[in-house]
Amino acid sequence: MKKVFIMCLLCVCFTAVWAFAQAELVASIEAPDDDLEINVIQGHSKRDLGVTFNHSSHEGIDCFTCHHKNAVADTPESCANCHTDTAPDAQGPKSYFRAMHVKSEGHASCLSCHEEEFSGDKDMTGCANSSCHPNGLH
Repeated sequence: MKKVFIMCLLCVCFTAVWAFAQAELVASIEAPDDDLEINVIQGHSKRDLGVTFNHSSHEGIDCFTCHHKNAVADTPESCANCHTDTAPDAQGPKSYFRAMHVKSEGHASCLSCHEEEFSGDKDMTGCANSSCHPNGLH
């Protein structure tokens, strides 16, 4: 009985230490500077489909709302790590364009969050000449 108690106590301690370490790791993640250009499709399209992203205007949002967790380090991963099909008309789970614009299976997208937060505001939810694409889609 003593051995079982000690094993349980060790498991609880190990779990607590692991959870604390993970929380510290996530808390220590620093977002990139503002004016981050996201243009993975550049070079794969005749149109400029890039956006300028400011992490500071999204600082109240958990990183993992938008990013998948790196399986090894529990750190945010770039969307482009998994969504590698950069053709503007690509379909399916590997489509980078769809990852940014279409909500699927519980995964939010940039556009789905903007539609929820800024419903009806074409500057925040529109395509050409919006805050996302201020120079249009050329």
